[in-house]
Amino acid sequence: MEAMDRVHVIPDASLQARSATSFSRAWVLEPEPFHHEFDALYASIDTAEGLTRMRWLATQTWRSTDAVTHDYVDMLRTGSADDWEVAFDEAHLADWYRVLMAAHLEPVPAVTSPKALKERLPQLGFTPSEARRLAYGRELKSLVETFGSVPVVAQIAPQLTIGSRGWLSQDDVVGARDRLRGLDPRRFRDVQDLIPLVEDLYALLDTASGHPDQVVLLLSD
Repeated sequence: MEAMDRVHVIPDASLQARSATSFSRAWVLEPEPFHHEFDALYASIDTAEGLTRMRWLATQTWRSTDAVTHDYVDMLRTGSADDWEVAFDEAHLADWYRVLMAAHLEPVPAVTSPKALKERLPQLGFTPSEARRLAYGRELKSLVETFGSVPVVAQIAPQLTIGSRGWLSQDDVVGARDRLRGLDPRRFRDVQDLIPLVEDLYALLDTASGHPDQVVLLLSD
């Protein structure tokens, strides 16, 4: 990426406009400790005490004033603690699965505009599906399928429908980082406005690669 620093960047108004209307955050997640914890909670929800404990933990997390937790929960498209307290619905389990991840998250740099990244990365040789994955992550359904217990997968995965994004594995992270490192700087001569997008993505991937036992969690508006 050092060679890219020597390329003069010409601002692109359309790219700046897209960036102004798009927002994202990223974290690294310890998938095995989280899923071990969630599996244990799920194993007891057939009892009133077990269900109450899981709901209480999710509610406390939802209402937490911790900055990292708040920034994460604020981006989720789930029901609220008020909804959960009215009456139990099986859909709440998928909400709690996502909310309870908060205790296992650490912020990392996020891309400035995932929408622009998805649209423009193919100009550097990435396929549209690769660009979408790097911008928004894989479907969360595959996260629970990879790390959850059989009962949790059966319960939670069907509720994490298409559009519930997103995460990146360490293979995704290292593979994309190494691919960016290998880009010929001459590819940017006619698309100089892509340099900030690629630098954002590289910062995310390079930071995440320093957490080899963790995956990346991505959320965007």
